[in-house]
Amino acid sequence: MDFTPIIQLSTLKGELLEPPPPAHPILIDGYELRPIFIAMVREQSFCSIEDENPYTHLNEFEQLCSCLNFSSMTQETIKWKLFPFSLLGRAKQWYAHTIGGVHGN
Repeated sequence: MDFTPIIQLSTLKGELLEPPPPAHPILIDGYELRPIFIAMVREQSFCSIEDENPYTHLNEFEQLCSCLNFSSMTQETIKWKLFPFSLLGRAKQWYAHTIGGVHGN
């Protein structure tokens, strides 16, 4: 029986934290995420307090994004653009630290 150490099956730190290169890039030179869309996302924000479930937040966030349609963006791009607006407090600090570490900041 072939034995592969579990460490070889794991991903490197930061390897999956950055969005993949877009298969369908934004098709216009300028775009605007209107404040109303950002406000909608912020109404269902996640703070990382004890009784909050991150999976519930992600499910609700995906449902909200599935209702938005921009002819110049894929659903994946819409999610990546709006997700930081769905976080508050410790969750936003964690996200900024994690993404900053990926980009070398």
